[in-house]
Amino acid sequence: MPANFNNPKAISDAGKKIYGRLYKAEYEPSRLGKFVAINILDESATVGDTASEALARARAKHPKGLFHLIRVGHSAAFEVGLAYRHVHADRIR
Repeated sequence: MPANFNNPKAISDAGKKIYGRLYKAEYEPSRLGKFVAINILDESATVGDTASEALARARAKHPKGLFHLIRVGHSAAFEVGLAYRHVHADRIR
């Protein structure tokens, strides 16, 4: 059964599988910290120094592509959390 690409999780899962199968072994030793836009429709990868650069290059090459963004060597493209390490819990609401 084909993946439902109207579902963001299906897009993410497909992108991760493609990256792991085709690009991880090559990119992790040499492109650590770079961003990779994986086109899940044709399994191509486009690398950039920033997320915006990788996606802009990918869209220029594949205007009808469907992309999943990966940061090489990281578990996610972006980290979400507190910007300040010394913030007291009583100040967070």
